[in-house]
Order: sequence, then C-alpha cells, then structure tokens
Amino acid sequence: MQTRIEPGVVPGYVNPLEIWRTNPTQTTNVTTAKIAREFPFYSMPGDPIQARIYKLKNGMTVMLSQNKIEPRLQTYIAVRAGSKNDPKETTGLAHYLEHMMFKGTSNIGAVNWVREKPILDNIAQLYEKHRVEKDPLKKKEIYAQIDKISQNAAQLAIPNEYDKMISSLGAKGTNAYTSNERTVYVNDIPSNELEKWLILESERFHQLVLRLFHTELETVYEEYNMSQDRDGSKVYKELMKALFPTHQYGTQTTIGEGEHLKNPSLNNIMGYFKTYYVPNNIAICISGDIDYDQTILLIDKYFGHYLPSPVPPFIAAKEAPLLTIQRREVMGQEAESITMGYRLPGANTKEITTAKLMLGILYNGQAGLMDLDLIQQQKVLNTYSYVTELTDYSVFGLVADPREGQTLEDCEKLLVQEINKIKNGEFDEWLIKAVINDYRLAKTKSYENNSSRASAFVDAFIKGIDWRLYMTELDRMELLTKKDVVDFAKKYFSDNYVIVYKRQGEDKNIKKVEKPVITPVEANRDIESQFLRAYEPIPSIGTPPEFINFNQKISNQNLKSGVPFSYIKNDLNQLFELYYILDMGSENDKTLSLAINYLPYLGTDKYTPAQLQQEFFKYGLSFNVFTSQDRTYVSLTGLESNLPQGIELFEHILSNVEADETAYKELVEGILKEREDAKSDKNSILNAAMANYARYGELSPYTDRLSENELQKMKPEKLVQKIKSLTGYQHRIFYYGQKPAEEVIQVMEELHKTPAELTAYPAPKEYPELATSSNKVMFVHYDMLQAQVVMMSKDKNFDKTLLPAARAFNEYFGSGLSSIVFQEIRETKALAYSAYASFGTPANFDEAHYVRAAVYTQADKMQQAIEAMQEIMNTMPKAEQQFEQSKEAVVKQIQSERITRSAIFWTYENAKRRNLSYDVRSDIYTATQKMTIDDMQQFFDEHIADRTWSILVLGDRNKIDINYLKTLGEFQELTLEEIFGY
Repeated sequence: MQTRIEPGVVPGYVNPLEIWRTNPTQTTNVTTAKIAREFPFYSMPGDPIQARIYKLKNGMTVMLSQNKIEPRLQTYIAVRAGSKNDPKETTGLAHYLEHMMFKGTSNIGAVNWVREKPILDNIAQLYEKHRVEKDPLKKKEIYAQIDKISQNAAQLAIPNEYDKMISSLGAKGTNAYTSNERTVYVNDIPSNELEKWLILESERFHQLVLRLFHTELETVYEEYNMSQDRDGSKVYKELMKALFPTHQYGTQTTIGEGEHLKNPSLNNIMGYFKTYYVPNNIAICISGDIDYDQTILLIDKYFGHYLPSPVPPFIAAKEAPLLTIQRREVMGQEAESITMGYRLPGANTKEITTAKLMLGILYNGQAGLMDLDLIQQQKVLNTYSYVTELTDYSVFGLVADPREGQTLEDCEKLLVQEINKIKNGEFDEWLIKAVINDYRLAKTKSYENNSSRASAFVDAFIKGIDWRLYMTELDRMELLTKKDVVDFAKKYFSDNYVIVYKRQGEDKNIKKVEKPVITPVEANRDIESQFLRAYEPIPSIGTPPEFINFNQKISNQNLKSGVPFSYIKNDLNQLFELYYILDMGSENDKTLSLAINYLPYLGTDKYTPAQLQQEFFKYGLSFNVFTSQDRTYVSLTGLESNLPQGIELFEHILSNVEADETAYKELVEGILKEREDAKSDKNSILNAAMANYARYGELSPYTDRLSENELQKMKPEKLVQKIKSLTGYQHRIFYYGQKPAEEVIQVMEELHKTPAELTAYPAPKEYPELATSSNKVMFVHYDMLQAQVVMMSKDKNFDKTLLPAARAFNEYFGSGLSSIVFQEIRETKALAYSAYASFGTPANFDEAHYVRAAVYTQADKMQQAIEAMQEIMNTMPKAEQQFEQSKEAVVKQIQSERITRSAIFWTYENAKRRNLSYDVRSDIYTATQKMTIDDMQQFFDEHIADRTWSILVLGDRNKIDINYLKTLGEFQELTLEEIFGY
C-alpha cells in the first residue's frame, strides 16, 4: 500500500478499500491484553456509561460507550473548529466546508477524477478572481463563466453518492452542524455496519473536493435568507454582538456575512480543511452495541495511518468588562419578547459549575424562582433561563414573553428582580440539594439513549474537559454552599447585562443575498463511481429483526375496581413512569383542555400552588396532566423510591383542588394573548392553521375552541369539578418501573380511589376530512423574504397494505439527503434549502393517508420551485440502483430497530388506534424485500401522480407572483381570522 499526498488530502492517506482487501476480517483474534497494551485507555470507576477514552498514535481522540439495548450505534465525528476560526474576510467558511464534506472525494462521487480536477481548479481560480473584482458587471461576467464551466464539471460528478452509500447501510439522521467552535458529522448506523461506515468515513475525511460548489453556495444563500426571516436568529446575533464586541463569538456568525457569502474563497476553504481537519483535532465518538476492543482496532485500522499536523492555537480576544447595561432592539413579525445576557467565564471553570447551580435555582421548569414567581403567578406569559457554555466565555441568558398590555421594560424589571433574589439570598437552602438531585435524575434519564452519551463525548472533547472532571461536575456542585451562589451572583450579575428588545414591526435592516443565475446540473443518477462498485459487495454480519409480541412484553390485569392495569418492568435504572389514561379529549369536551390548563395555577385545602410544585421537586418527581383531541393523560414520573409519596400527592390534588378566581382571570388573559401571538408565528400559520383549513375546512379540531366570550363567562368552579371528576371516568393505568407489578397494584389499590361505577365518555364530535376534489391555492400574506409552499392531497383511509410502499417511497423519493426530491430541488437546481415529499400514515384507522410535498424557497424562485416539484410528483424519476439502495436502507433499519422499555406500550397504543394487534413492521420488512421498482411505479401511479392539490402558500404578496398562483387552481387569499377561527 502506498500513501498519497496532494493538495486537499490529509497526509498519510491510504485507500480504505485497499486496507480492507489486505485485511478484510471484521473481527480479530488479538488478545485483550495485547490490545490494552497497544491502545491504552482512560476509564473512570463508577462511570454510569462505562466510557473508554483512547488516543491514537496520531493524536486522534476516540470515545466509546457500550450500550447493548439495540444493535445500533450513534456516531459523531467532531472537529474542534467552527465559526470562530473563520478568516475574518471570509466568514461562514466553516459552515460552507461542512456542506461540502457531503460532496465526495476523488473516489466518491467521481466519474473521472483526472478530467474533473483541472476543471475544479479552474473554477477555484475564477472564484478568487470574482472575490477581488470590484466592478459589478465584471463580477457577473466571471460568475457566468463559473456557471458555464460548472456544467462541464457536473458531467463528471455524481451528486449525493456519499448519501446513497451511507443510506444503504441503514443509517438514520445523517446530517452535520456547525457552531462557534465545533463542526460535527452525525450518523446513526446499525452496529453490524461499523466497518463499512469506517471505510466510508475514512475516505470522506481524507480529502475535500469542492465539486458542485455553485449550487451548494446557492443553498447556503437560502439558509442565510431564512435566518433573516427568523426573529430568534436575529436576536441571538444581536445579543452576541453586544456581549462580545471584540471576540469572534460576537464579530462573526456561523452563517457568515452576506457580502462574504457572495464572494467566497475556495482557497481559504481548502486552507481551513488543511489546518483543522487533521487527526489530532478530531474525535470519533460512538455509543451503542459495540465491543470495545474490536471497535478501537477497526478505528485504528482505518484512521490510524493519517499523519498529525500542528493546529495553530486560538488566541481568544480579551473583552473589556461591561460596565453599563447594553440595550439593543430587533424588529420582526413574530411576537414580542426580551432576551437578557450576562457574560461569564468559559467552560471548564468553577464559575460555570456555580452558574449551572444558580440556573437550577432560578429556573428548572418546576420549582425555581422564575417558575413559581413569574410563570405560576402569571406575571409574564412565558419565561425561561439558560447557560450557553463556550470555551473562552459563556453566556447566562434569560428570556421573557410579555402578557397583554405589558411592556418589554416591565418584563426586564421582573427578570432583574429574580436575579436580585439570588444576590440577596432569598431562596430556600433545600433548593440547592433538590436542584442537584434533579440534574442527576435528568442525566440518568438522558443516558438511556446513545445520542445523549455520544453528545456528552463531543461536548467534553470540544471544550477540552477531562472526562473525569466532566462526569463529576455534580459532585463538585454538591460542595457549593448558598453563600457561594450568592457571592457568585453578586460578582457577575449587576448592571452589566445586554438586553435585546424584540419588537413587532417591519425590519428595515434585512439584507437579502440575491440569487445568481445558475443553470441546473445533471443528477447522473444511473452512474456509480468505481469506489461505490467496490464498496457495495463488502459483506456485513447479518442482524435478524426483532418484532414485538405485545402479549409477552406487556403484563395486563385489572385492579379490584375493574380499572385495567398494564405493566412493563424497567431493568435499566431506578426511574418510573405512571400514567392514568382516559380515551377522551377535546373532541369529547371542549372545556377539558381549559380545565387542565387551569390546574397548574391551583392549590388545595392543604397546599398552595407553589408548595405543590416544591413538594414534587423535593421528591424528584414530576406531575403533569395533558390532553389531546382524543386522549387525556395524568402522569407521574421520577425516582421510584418516592412512588407512594407521589401517588398520594397527586391523588390529593385531583380530589382536593380549589378554584381561584384571580388565577382563572389571568389564565384567560394569557390564553387570548397566546392566540394572538400564534397569528404572527409562521409555523402556526402554515402547518397548523392553514393545514387544518385545507384538511377540514372552516370547522376543524383546530378552530373549534372556546370563544373569548365563553372563556370569560366560564365559572372556575365548573373547571375544578371537571378536574375532580377525571378519575371517575373510565380509565386505565400504565406503569413502567422496577417494582414488581403486584407491589405497584397494592399501592394503587390503597391510594387510587374510584367510584363503584365509572362514567362513560361523552360522545366525540366528528370533523369530516374534505376530499381534495380540485386544485385550490390558499394564500396567506406574511412579511418575509421566503415563500413557504405546502402541497396536500387526501388519499384513501388507513390501509395497512400501503405501509411497505409508503416507507419505501419516503426513503427513495421524499426525504433524506439521497432522495429524489433533495436531488432535484436542492442539489441540481438549487431552488430551496428545505424540500421534501411524503406519503403520510394517519394515527387512526378512520382517517386518511395524505400526500404532502413542501418547498421553502425565496419568493423570486417560487414558480420554478413549484414547477419542479409538480414535475417530479407527476413523473417519478426511475433510478433502479438508487431504489435498490433505498430498499436496502429500509430493511437494514428494521433489522436493527429495537422498540424497548416504555416505548413498547406506546407502540401498542398506536397500533390499537389503527385496529392492529401486532407489530406491523413485520409486514413492512417482508414486503420490502420482495418489492421491485415496477411495484414502486405502480404505487406512484395509483397514489402520487396526477393528483389534485390544496396548495398552501405563505409569503409576502408584494414579493410573490400572485398571478402565477392563480394559474394553479381556484385561488383564495385567506385572512388570519378565517384560518384561526378567531
């Protein structure tokens, strides 16, 4: 084997296929003792996730955690570099690079690299020429050259080949993200595909090839323009600018400056890759069903040959202290709010540990000062606090949404008052221990899943925190006293904060990045690289699927009262979940959800509302009641050792809750304000109000709610009686925990009192779904840069025989980075950042399947985007190789899927809603293996093609071509009042 060195290639590269051919075995007989000598690791006694931290000879960090709950692996490849490392003249570069890492190498995605490379070099030179050119006309001429030459380069490229290969392994969640100081590449893969994944990633990370750059650049433009429409993004940018006027946290954003995006430097991108994408600056983080020894051997086999390179140290700018309050203002269409931020020391400091403790005392979602003083007492509409840990500095943030008639300045005063309570020591000492216990409980819960474990690895690596210190932070927190918290607050929290007032109105500072003229490139779907052809036959050890036998996994019996009791044992930890389930919701009784929303603000004859929250928090428990259209749930979760106290407390609440006139009045005011705020939220308008209007018409489960007049006339005592009567209705109980079922039943028999005869549910109101009988366009005006388009069409009622084809269609055609929609709309035509299509499965047997397609694009590209989507939704691109890869992806996903723990019960509940009594994945698995491209074509012709559509469009009428929309069908401009029903 010979190593190869050329520009854009990490030194020490060896073709991973050659490595596999030389040593194809997936396992080794090397003794554990020898492996331990060759690959020493750090592990921490008592580590709940049994992490092993390795360092390869080339400096690459490997962090592994074994979790055999299912045969899958959550993988993150983390690079310790982000937007703070961007050259100041080409910001957004780290994010660009992240996008380009999906474009392949000289092997992946290449038809003929020898011919392609000189063309790409020429394009890179033209981009440099374009960047320095000042004359706008000459810049356009240069870009026209780039576009023309890019057509030639595209003939030699295979778009999305990496995505096809990773999908064929059965990968899920394939993605990447960039932030201030990290770039992370994400895959969730079957454990038996570890070696093939390493072969693929070893190849990907050895070389950066900037192919199909100009179409991807347009995608980044779209992302930038999307951020201009998101008020939250604008607030964050303004907050960081004011907190860090000197440091790159504030002077540079991850998306980059608009001017820099229009003038990229491919040379700088290559330079960034060469500098930071080196083994000694990368961590491979894996959690899942692994063998530690075999895994480290395989990682070294495919990554150990890369040569290290010194990474220049980042010199953090020293910020001068903030001596006065810095006030900033952001305008936008969404609801008003404030965001306050205090600058703190960086991660891996004692101060940050104290800051997290202070955070929990201030806000924990249950019994913090802000929870009880501001949320429960309804002094603001909503509020929360957070800590953002970064390496050089950190941010302690507070957010509040105003109530009707409340000014943003009023909210600011309330938040400052809560901070002052910490500084004055106005909090109970028991809260410190309770907060730490709550953090421990949250960690225990989070470490049930691989994503949280592997994310912890990424976090520790990026921040440079020793794993022992990372995992023992709560131990150190326990050493902190109330005085430590008070002293910390006095030191860091004064009139030294930044506050951003997010006001409602026109933003006159929006800077749109204009679209360049781009000629669509070919998808080349039927071409495969030599690398892929050699890669596909590499065998994997098969994993048989496991389907759930619900009767075996769920223990069902009745309490003496006749209440059904379902039980699943928790073999993992000391946490429990208890649910009372009522098969009725807002469709049965419109006032039910109002009563449930009222409950958190009420006390009993024994406890105030605050005392109830505090009691649950002391015991490490959470109590909740929530309702949907057709279900109501009363839940208790937390530490099983405190189960009896928890049941006794929540049974006490349900029996002894007392009405509060003032609390109800404030609740109604809050509901009305939230309703108004929803009318300025893009997601609520399009995906809730408009989607329901298209599905049901004027009267829908979404619009059929209590009117303002009904709310104001409602008697609080009536709502209290409704709460007290909940367990008098027919209901059932589900328990997940370590205690034996008999012991739990004994507790329930003692504490869960029900009447001799349970009340039947009120009949539900029915909302017929409308047939999509003709093409209709429903438009709602919203001041924004983008046009968001959703196409909906009703199919037949639930049919389980459609499920195999639906899953295969969604994999092949509709979603994911290798799908037909992604290729056609984004990759080859650069028409949108976000586009998808799906054949949806309803939750209930008496509801319809829906075909949906969506594209979020710039207003001036809307027509092109709709036409492109309509074309592929009527004529399915038939790519047999890609279809076979999609089939393989579905099969491997099902083979490695494991439904475990309490999810077994909820899967059974979902099956019953569809009149199924078994795990329907078995049908999908069998049928998918037999499916042909002709079967998919038949499904497409019968259920996708030539449909009539409800086309929902949200955008600015002054930027959108309304006349074009009118050509698509019966046009209707809807008001917010029509679609929201108020």
